[in-house]
Amino acid sequence: MSVRKLTVLIVGLLIQAAAYGASHQGHNMHDHSMMGGDANQAMGSGVLHQVDADKKMVNLTHQPIPTLNWPEMTMDLPVTKRVDLTRFKAGDQVHFTLKKGRDNHFRIISMEPHQ
Repeated sequence: MSVRKLTVLIVGLLIQAAAYGASHQGHNMHDHSMMGGDANQAMGSGVLHQVDADKKMVNLTHQPIPTLNWPEMTMDLPVTKRVDLTRFKAGDQVHFTLKKGRDNHFRIISMEPHQ
């Protein structure tokens, strides 16, 4: 393979990787069960956008979660009945713990205000 062809191939791959990364920034994930990582539990932090106590669901933007290979993104996450959502409102910064259920979906099992 010529140097020129190799350079074009590498540049093309870099452009493709950059486009993929940009397309997934701030992505609203509704089915996060198939995302990378083998861990069953992880901790994260982020900012709440919506809190739905009736549906036991939050929408938040979280920082990267390396344990799960999750980049920073905005997503809906269910919470377990142990999480008291009446303590939270949109705009709150929080720390949370995620756990994968038997259905391979992650849920927030604990959440605390960021101090």
